[in-house]
Amino acid sequence: MFIDIVIDIALELVGFFIPDFSPKSKFEKHIIRLTEEAWFSSLEQDYRYGYIIYNNKNVKRFLSNEKNVKMIISMDIEREKFISLVKKEHVRFTRLR
Repeated sequence: MFIDIVIDIALELVGFFIPDFSPKSKFEKHIIRLTEEAWFSSLEQDYRYGYIIYNNKNVKRFLSNEKNVKMIISMDIEREKFISLVKKEHVRFTRLR
């Protein structure tokens, strides 16, 4: 776990100083994979939830974990839990305003 953090920081530094060599983050890679799923594309295209997917720390943290992404792709119950998370975070966000 500690080594993963050190590697992530090192890659971020390389990407900051040499943008052409910047690897895509885990989050970005997982988003690319998820956009191939029809259910995710429709969720992402809804302006209410698209904003939450890209800007909410809880959702981004969830989508940065490869295990979570594999589960929501392959398991209906996990997919529904993820969609509920996004909707819950949207409600929480709109109540803050």
